[in-house]
Amino acid sequence: MAASTDSAGVPTFSIVVPCHNSRAWLRPCLDSLLGQSFTDFEIIGVDDASPDGCGRILDEYAAADPRVRVLHLSENVGLGLARNTGLKECRGDYVLFLDADDLYLPGSLEAIAARIEATGRPDIVMFDYERIFWDGKVVRNQRHDAFAREGEGVFTAMERPVFLTFLEVVWNKACRRDFLSLHGLVFTAGFYEDAPWTYSTMLTAERIATLDRVVVHYRQHRTGGNIHATRTRQQFDIFDQYDRVHAFITSDPDLAGWRRFAFDRSLDHILAVLAKPERIGPEDRAEFFHAAAAFAKRWKPEGYVVDRTRRGFRRWQLVHDDYATYCTLKFSAKVLNVPSPRKAVDKLLNRGDLDPNLALYCAYWFKQYACNPRAIYEKAAELAPRLRGVWVIDADHVAAIPEGVEYVVAGSPAYEKLVGKATYFISNMNLPKELEKRDGQIHIQTQHGTPLKSMGTDLRHYPMAAKDFDLEELMRQVDRWDYNLSSNRYSSEIWERTYPAEFEELEYGFPRNDRLVNATLEDIRAIRASFGFDDSHLVVMYAPTFRDGVDSVRTPSGLVDLGGDGIHLDLDRLAAAAGDHGRVLVRTHYSLSKHPSAKSDRVVDASDYPRVEDLMLAADVLISDYSSISFDYANLDRPIVLLVDDLDTYENIRGTYFDITEFPPGLVARSPEELLSALQTGRFASAEAAKHRQLFREKFCEFDDGRAAERVVRRVFLGETDLPPIVPLADRHPAPSPHQV
Repeated sequence: MAASTDSAGVPTFSIVVPCHNSRAWLRPCLDSLLGQSFTDFEIIGVDDASPDGCGRILDEYAAADPRVRVLHLSENVGLGLARNTGLKECRGDYVLFLDADDLYLPGSLEAIAARIEATGRPDIVMFDYERIFWDGKVVRNQRHDAFAREGEGVFTAMERPVFLTFLEVVWNKACRRDFLSLHGLVFTAGFYEDAPWTYSTMLTAERIATLDRVVVHYRQHRTGGNIHATRTRQQFDIFDQYDRVHAFITSDPDLAGWRRFAFDRSLDHILAVLAKPERIGPEDRAEFFHAAAAFAKRWKPEGYVVDRTRRGFRRWQLVHDDYATYCTLKFSAKVLNVPSPRKAVDKLLNRGDLDPNLALYCAYWFKQYACNPRAIYEKAAELAPRLRGVWVIDADHVAAIPEGVEYVVAGSPAYEKLVGKATYFISNMNLPKELEKRDGQIHIQTQHGTPLKSMGTDLRHYPMAAKDFDLEELMRQVDRWDYNLSSNRYSSEIWERTYPAEFEELEYGFPRNDRLVNATLEDIRAIRASFGFDDSHLVVMYAPTFRDGVDSVRTPSGLVDLGGDGIHLDLDRLAAAAGDHGRVLVRTHYSLSKHPSAKSDRVVDASDYPRVEDLMLAADVLISDYSSISFDYANLDRPIVLLVDDLDTYENIRGTYFDITEFPPGLVARSPEELLSALQTGRFASAEAAKHRQLFREKFCEFDDGRAAERVVRRVFLGETDLPPIVPLADRHPAPSPHQV
């Protein structure tokens, strides 16, 4: 059922979405709303002075859909006051609130609207939810059976008190807007603002209905992502919030019957918070406990006696301010948690001091001297010469290390010694699982491309792409990251969502792309000359990615070569299509060992060439597919053609984060014949292709300004915070293609 706004311009629903540091999840949240079958609603997005770009995402959605309105707050006020700001702007008949990291299931608004109509427009419609965990696990609300058992008709909370035993949240209810206005119901400031809202709305409502349907997927983050799961003095706000609950109840004699219920519920909530070390640290535990006891003394109902249950005994400890017993029982529960012998031995073996000037570098599973680690290594030699940089290389690939670069063979005794002493690890891959990170060691994950294909935790949806996918091991490795590099905000959102850990995102650009931006025309001509190319040659670079399950397969220890070459074009025909002065550079994926074959002497296999950036600089046009190389090459502002003849198959096996054919970096060819024709006719360099490329560059090349490596060295190695600002895209002038000069 798709409804339209009525003649007075009042939508059925206003949905308030407050945002602060939730950019990784905001797009899925908004998509879940805008994709609803019921369309008569407005979204009030409240940017609560979010430092991570939530406001930009909201503005982007508002520009694309008139149902989205955005409010930007000048300072961070917290969830409650941000919701109040949105509430003032609501025009809908009913108001809903959704946190920016949660989702609505398909068909939810249609079901809520139908229930409102069927129950005669009640004050509140309460609906069900499920917890969705970071690893994909979905857990039903423990009290979901109450909807079927006691949810018929319309009632008050006194008639069906079970519905006040649910989690005290705001996002599982639709509230009639004039009901909220009539009673002046608003949110309070601080943490745990849902508690007073829940009690005041549910106990005030004269007509409550329920919907026995899961509407919300309530996201459970692995780390962070929840302002409540933060050690801060704001955790003490819980006492103020429940003071408001009890003051509200005691102010109305008709609510006297709720005093014991609310008292027990508030003590249980306080005890739950106290038990969470991620909220209350050891240094604050005693103070929090005694504050809880003072709260209990303020609001204990007359004649109160605890239940003779384990839960009742915990309440008794608070009521009697018995911190000694609480601590004793807490200690007893943990006394048998003895550290493993292996970890104890490892700690003894590695107890030597770290070398603050030792950094280990590695790339592509110890096979190359390349990519972002190489660029950082070379910039560190310039800006931080005190730092000793050592490359880790596989024994079979020692020849990849240039003369003058210090290296150590992976797995050797010298390697084992260095990994225990190094302060810094710089890598574009996950380090071996047997490596135990020591306190004080700093891991910099540089990544090696902008993610178009599915990554991280999302690989669990594609078993053909990720053989023996080990989510637990992946998270153990990701937990070692201290810093993660990003070349654009699009990537940052994906890294933060698919690698849920406590790393710091460094939005500095990719250091390897510094060379693309900074190279001179003379540099480029020298690279071309090394291949025998001059300015008259049209150099076409063909760089396809691998096909999962055909060319390579991803395992917990890295990519495994299956013997394919990834080639989807007849290379001789490609060379012919490039014309008499055409030359083809072929670069297969780094995971593949099989070399492409061609008869034409104008085809050069550059798969083993040590620096892909040089190949990009040499090329006048790039032909690729789903490879991240397109995002890098776009920095040069030269033509790109994508061959997507197997798009449907690729999507099913690996999956992508957006449709590259809808937002391409240039021309899109659906078949080899179409691609060859575009090359022969010159359509690959058309004005239409250039327009696509410009939009693509604006989105994906935003941080690649030629100073990425410098920012990393200054921030991580030198501890500087005043870093070179990002140069705007319009002010960057990469060297042109020599063929077109």
